Amino acid sequence: MQSLINLHSLAAGLALAFCGWMVLRAASRALPRWSALLLLDMALPAACFALCAAATARPLFAGVITLALSAGYAYADHAKIKVLAEPVVFTDVFQAFDIFRHPRLALPFPHKGRVLIAATAVIGFFVLLFRLETAAWMLTPWPALLLLGLSIVTGWLLGGRFSTRMARALRRYPFAGDPFHDAASFGPLCVLIAYGIIAKGERAVRQTAALPVVTSNPAHSCQATAQPVVMVQCESFFDARRLHPGISRGLLPTFDRCQRSGVQWGRLEVPSWGANTVRTEFAVLSGMSDAVIGLDRFNPYHRFISVPVASLAWRLRAEGYRTICLHPFDRTFYGRDRVMPNLGFDEFLGDEAFDGAQRINGYISDVEAARKAAEFVEKYGPNVFVFVITMENHGPWIAPPGGLPINLLSGLALPQEEKVALERYLQSLRSADQMLKVLSNTLGANRSPGVLAFYGDHLPAFSSVFKQLEFRDLRSDYLLWRPGANKALRRDICAQDLAGAVLDALHMPQKLSAPFEEFARAAR
Repeated sequence: MQSLINLHSLAAGLALAFCGWMVLRAASRALPRWSALLLLDMALPAACFALCAAATARPLFAGVITLALSAGYAYADHAKIKVLAEPVVFTDVFQAFDIFRHPRLALPFPHKGRVLIAATAVIGFFVLLFRLETAAWMLTPWPALLLLGLSIVTGWLLGGRFSTRMARALRRYPFAGDPFHDAASFGPLCVLIAYGIIAKGERAVRQTAALPVVTSNPAHSCQATAQPVVMVQCESFFDARRLHPGISRGLLPTFDRCQRSGVQWGRLEVPSWGANTVRTEFAVLSGMSDAVIGLDRFNPYHRFISVPVASLAWRLRAEGYRTICLHPFDRTFYGRDRVMPNLGFDEFLGDEAFDGAQRINGYISDVEAARKAAEFVEKYGPNVFVFVITMENHGPWIAPPGGLPINLLSGLALPQEEKVALERYLQSLRSADQMLKVLSNTLGANRSPGVLAFYGDHLPAFSSVFKQLEFRDLRSDYLLWRPGANKALRRDICAQDLAGAVLDALHMPQKLSAPFEEFARAAR
């Protein structure tokens, strides 16, 4: 009788694990067709069930755990698609710890109270189920340790030692590089694993092709033509007047002035929407398209920039510029503390450089960041490149204590909560415009008039507002300004073209990368 009960428990557990896998495939609209990659898609739920069952001797409990984890993944996938118009990809797994380090950034949209209640209920249910189910066989740690060791060795072989061979094998299948399409064709977990293996296997070759321009003579400079360069990546910036005629026409006076009197301006096609700042950041600095870096494009800072790669900072550094990156936030977020030196920056300053600075909506204000950048321009003169990554306009956009006067928009039929969020966002755009004023005044008054590049990394995650206003243009805005230019041209470009436009404004060749031999000589 006991053995029959054990078989029933095992069958029920396996059925639950299978249901979890099918839930994932159904959520991704994965086609029900046989392929060798079906086994890869099945691997994670199977390993999860086997490890839990071996560790607890409770197959029903293991089945419920596998089902719950599968459902949780499906929910996370759905939530990301809803907010950011993209499913979960392999780099998201490695960013999961940011939820605990910076929950305000990682979880700005779900209702935190509901998440906490749900997590507590799930944990309580698991504990109760574990206590109610009796062990189906004698509990010993060895099966679990054996399976765990086997999983680790398999992962090391597939994603490590033999990753290049595995990448070539996987490339034989028609992966499109579009996670929506590939998840529907091969399954979401297959795509999660395959993308990671392909990215790892191709990374070294792609990195070699992206080696930077460097110089063997650090003292070399172009004193006769040097001009200070300030580039601002403004968080969630775009000209919001494109949304609706009810938004104040006087929203961005400095931006308008710099458009009229600058070098060029226009729409900027960016590789992300609502988040994933580093995709645009890397494209702008490196001048590389998604095709160049392959599947590492989902987060270039994860592993791709573990070695020096071509960038505007390296190019200017080769001309004798001092290169400084300024980011008024945690310097370890996105791993920028280890990435920025490989992108050619002499200095990288985080929130430690803004002790006592004014904060707005919880973030150091854009004007404070502008003043700090202006200090570097004054200190180092013409041979300085300052790259500023702002934070003030990061969501969530909530009303401050005492409410918020709605005076920058009118005639918008939106729910009150969305209207307040949009008004808060517009107020932050005014701050960005003040930042632009500080920097343009600094460069205009400097003894060596400089070049100012200003752009938005992506549009804000206002999916509901955009849908209601039927707004579909997902490009941000940029401008390139220099004192006395007076002939601003409209040019709509891609993010990776902006570095070249800056070099054009400086009358420098647009060469960002160098042959491997040149890099090796300079490194020695």
